[in-house]
Order: sequence, then structure tokens, then C-alpha cells
Amino acid sequence: MDNLIRTYDGALSDQQCDYLVEMFERYSALQEKQTNAGGQTLTRINLMANKFSPFKEDINYLSSVFMGGVKKYKDDLDLQQFQFPKKYGIEAIKIKRYEPGGQDSFPFHVDVGNLKNSIRFLVMFIYLTDNEKGETTLDVKDDLFVSPCKKGTILLFPPYWPWVHQGEKPINESKYILGSYLHYVE
Repeated sequence: MDNLIRTYDGALSDQQCDYLVEMFERYSALQEKQTNAGGQTLTRINLMANKFSPFKEDINYLSSVFMGGVKKYKDDLDLQQFQFPKKYGIEAIKIKRYEPGGQDSFPFHVDVGNLKNSIRFLVMFIYLTDNEKGETTLDVKDDLFVSPCKKGTILLFPPYWPWVHQGEKPINESKYILGSYLHYVE
């Protein structure tokens, strides 16, 4: 059976990825530490946090990049019109950084686990750096899928309970991911 997980290379160019990483580092005052289950951490910036965001000029373009990946995903899965919402929204886009040598990782979890986040219906990650051991591992009912951390590649999959996944701990260098979700809307 198809696990509904897809990756597509070239969603962003090397230069675009480098620019986003540079912006992340430049605006350290906007960075927030996120603590995950078990004490693991990561650092993130919400690109859409306020109207003064230095990423304001990038948001429309990045949204269109995500939507280009969604189009490929829908085409690849040969989804019928009734299988995909006619109206939907995009969650705030975030850049996440995982640093090596510490507690930075995201252990196995699912992205829809309560009523508040049940509006999510598609996970979208774009790797902003290559990272030898920073892959995303998905375990869908004993069907193990490892998405290498390849710069510019988009990863898409459903956020529900069968798609248990983890962000592996980077070994030698920091790992950066651009991420968002598609939402159901009224």
C-alpha cells in the first residue's frame, strides 16, 4: 500500500536556502527555543509572527513554493477533486534549527494529536541544508521511510497518527528546515 509520503528535489535553489539560513542567523532576537517531549529541543523563527517580520517580503514566494509541492503531490497521488479540500489555509511558516552535540532533535511524534491542531491535513518541510545524519524518519505501520536531509528538497506527508515521525539529531553541523502545514478552513 502507498504510504502517501513524497519528496521532490529542487523546491528551493541552493542560493535561496542559503539566504533563509543567513536570515535566520541574522535575526537571532526572533529565535525561540522549543522544548519537545523528553527534553529535546530546537530553535525556531515564525516568519509570520508580526507585521514587522524581516521575512515579510519572502512569505508569498515561500507559500507559492509550498503550493507548487502540493500540486506535484496531488498529481502524483492522482487525487480526485473530492479528496482534497476546495478551501484551505497555510499555517505560519517557520524555520527550525537543530544543532549538533546537544539535545536538539524531535523524537517520534505525530502532528495531529488533539482538537486544537486537528485542522492540519498535510505536513510540508523543505530542507535548507544538507545534513549527513539529520534525516526525517517516518514509521508508517512498520513501513520505514527515511527522508535524507537534502538541501532544497520538499517532504510532504499526512500529519495523522499512522505517520509517526522524528527529526533525527544532526551529528556534525546544524540542520535547518522550513516548515508549514495545510489547514482545513470553514
